Amino acid sequence: MILFTGFVSLLLVTSVPLMAETTAGLSAGMGTRLTPADYFNPDEYLVSPGDEIWMSFPGGVPFSGMDEAVSVVFLPVGLDGILNIPAMQGIDTNGMTLQTLQDTISDLFARAYRGMIVSAGLARSASFQIPVTGQIRYPGIVTVNGLSRLTEALARAGGVSSTGASSDVLIISISGDSTAFNLNDFLLNGNLHSNPLVQRNSRIHVPTVAATIIIEGALSFSAERLETGLTFTNRMLVEFIPGESAREAIARVGGASSTADLHGCFVYRLNTDSVSVLVPFSLQDMAAASVPLQPGDRIVVPSSSEFINVTGEIIAKAPVPYSPGMSVNYYIGMAGGFNSVARRNSVKVVLSDGEKIDVNLTDIVLPGATIEVPRVPIKFWEEYLTILTGLATVVIAYQSIFSN
Repeated sequence: MILFTGFVSLLLVTSVPLMAETTAGLSAGMGTRLTPADYFNPDEYLVSPGDEIWMSFPGGVPFSGMDEAVSVVFLPVGLDGILNIPAMQGIDTNGMTLQTLQDTISDLFARAYRGMIVSAGLARSASFQIPVTGQIRYPGIVTVNGLSRLTEALARAGGVSSTGASSDVLIISISGDSTAFNLNDFLLNGNLHSNPLVQRNSRIHVPTVAATIIIEGALSFSAERLETGLTFTNRMLVEFIPGESAREAIARVGGASSTADLHGCFVYRLNTDSVSVLVPFSLQDMAAASVPLQPGDRIVVPSSSEFINVTGEIIAKAPVPYSPGMSVNYYIGMAGGFNSVARRNSVKVVLSDGEKIDVNLTDIVLPGATIEVPRVPIKFWEEYLTILTGLATVVIAYQSIFSN
């Protein structure tokens, strides 16, 4: 029997850690100690070099060489993928799942020690690096471990960009084989099969979307999008998914906020002949909210207490209460209308994200926008005429005072 008392004395513990702690805050190259915070499937987890395996022996470790009972030991998986167990043959873990390794360890000890029941599991998951490419905010190399899922790896690279296809994220193996995963299925339905564990010697690639839509207004963005920095304002450019309804698209980004006007939602759409169409719907009406989307659609979830600012050359400069589907002309009219020096054919709208666009008076105004009415240009001779008129008025007033 082989003795390794000096090594075992450093590894012996009286309790068994079961699950994994979060990787946040760990430096590159460090492992991940297990806690009850996470759950993983042993049939899904691939054992990797640098992993640490625990083994539990009821009644004590048979090869410890110590009189007292020892319950648990930790053993590392070597860089060659071999798990060396004293007094046993080495186990080649390359390509082996954790469940297979657990079964193998159990069978080895059952045969060698007359039916001894030995439990085994993952104590620490080794860190490794994989490349993340494509439509990602910070493409490059990220540090993960065997318990990291696809969403965590993408988050470490800054998250999927607005032009990235979250419904078709590729994991590419070292042999070049690729598998596509629909992250939206995980984000909406919690399906872990769509958010797999990442593996050593693979890379992640996020393709470019075929088409996009815009969702804006009173939204409650999902935690995943906030963590990955995908949200900058209350307006988002997101992937267009064929067959998705307006309700489903809103749910995909986190749903409507508590201040949303659920009855006043609408889809703003430009037809092929550039004619704008407004399709109203209510989030509280399942049938009405099933508006089928088209590429380029803009979904608006208005706030129940939204105002449109109307500035420039108008009669009364004041915020006007927002009314879904109303035009530029409506808001200017509510602000008293144009004054005498307004340049009516050059009205601009500043959107909620700061973008300034030229508009027609019949265009629909979106929530949070500001309408700017510029002044007509003044010709040089009009400026001189104004100055001379002012001087003449002063001279006449002066003469009338001192002529008496």
